[in-house]
Amino acid sequence: MNSPYRLNKKILNAAYLLVMILHGRVGIVSAQLQPTIRQRVFQFSFTPGFGTNGIQPGSFSNAISLNATSGYSASNSLLELALISNLNTENTKGLQIAGLINLTGGNAFGGLSKKDRELKIKNGYRSYLHGLQISGMSNVVLDEVYGAQISCGLNLVKGSMIGAQFSILSNVVYSYSFGVQASGLFNVSATSIDGVQIAGLHNYTSGTLSGVQVSLINQVGQTEGKNSLDKSQPTGVQLGILNLAKSMNGFQIGIVNISKVSQGTQIGLVNFYKNGKQPGTRNGTAIGLLNIGDIETISIYTNEIFGTNYEISTGTRKNGRVNLDKNTVHITNSLIYSDHSLRGHSWGVGYGLKKMFCNRSALPGVAESKFVSVGADFQHISTKPGEFTKNLSLLSRIKLEAGKRITSKSYGFNWFGSITFNCYLGNPNDFMAPNILKFNAQIANNPATFWVGYSVGLILH
Repeated sequence: MNSPYRLNKKILNAAYLLVMILHGRVGIVSAQLQPTIRQRVFQFSFTPGFGTNGIQPGSFSNAISLNATSGYSASNSLLELALISNLNTENTKGLQIAGLINLTGGNAFGGLSKKDRELKIKNGYRSYLHGLQISGMSNVVLDEVYGAQISCGLNLVKGSMIGAQFSILSNVVYSYSFGVQASGLFNVSATSIDGVQIAGLHNYTSGTLSGVQVSLINQVGQTEGKNSLDKSQPTGVQLGILNLAKSMNGFQIGIVNISKVSQGTQIGLVNFYKNGKQPGTRNGTAIGLLNIGDIETISIYTNEIFGTNYEISTGTRKNGRVNLDKNTVHITNSLIYSDHSLRGHSWGVGYGLKKMFCNRSALPGVAESKFVSVGADFQHISTKPGEFTKNLSLLSRIKLEAGKRITSKSYGFNWFGSITFNCYLGNPNDFMAPNILKFNAQIANNPATFWVGYSVGLILH
């Protein structure tokens, strides 16, 4: 998504134009003449060209600079204050404070021919900030920042940043960042971000995130993690309502997570993903109510509580490209609906998470013909048909499951059975637990009933 990037280019042009207007034509004359830079410990000016540095303030480098309206110089090394704006053509060190705008690197090539510009760059010209910029509207550095920028509007760096940016509206770095970006609306670190981005609306980088993004919308080119081909890379984490990644080997935690290639972990209500392609690497894990991208299974079974249980599972195949593993591992998320209670008139809806181990074989039709799994289910039990119980009525179970293909030719159709350890939290008079090794207890002052159970059924896998 390039809209924040393009928007801030327009803001940069407007801010630069405003600074040029505030500083008049004095800066242009100074750039054309290209005088030798002279050192001053202190300077004071009312406006550019009307102060202790005379009509060519752009030929001076100051340690301390006080400006009644706007300041203009080649550089500042300690302290610079202005009511409206500060403009340094070369670099800024120390503390720089302006009521509206601080600009470092502006007008550095004004009046120069193309050949002179190329020669200046070849000789090593780079504008930079070493220190702290504070302004009421905007801070702009045309090359590198080693320090911090604080503003009420926009902080912008056209090169790279090692440090921090804090703004009410937005922060933009055209290249890479090492540090922190925090804003009320959005942060952009175009090439990559090694650190933290915190925004009220949107964080963006087209490259690698090595760190954390926190916002309503987070967008990256890629994140690394333990399933990367290079496992030494720092892990990237996205925390938000909507998380987007082209390649994700780290973590996405949000309401909706989307990754075009996923070898990391997604935790959300809805996860969209595609498996990785690099040989020898593992796929990620998707944990959510709905997971779209890889495996789906359908089960129907009976247990000691309900006559019919329907289960739809989605998830990921973890090690499909790891040829040396003895079993294929699946992580599945299940949506469960239970009815036809064998005890009373209860029904239930819930969620389950399990890890399946399926056999591998080089023989045709033999692979994944049997499996074992371990997992947990959580169901809300309603005690009256067609009525959703509002009180605490939670059934939790840990289960150990095993299954086998019905016949050698019935590919995908398996019978299975499981042993479960169950816990019901709620009014024991509303839910009739079976008497299989049953006992009662208290959990957080709530009555709890425990028992051992079973399930038997069919699964299409």
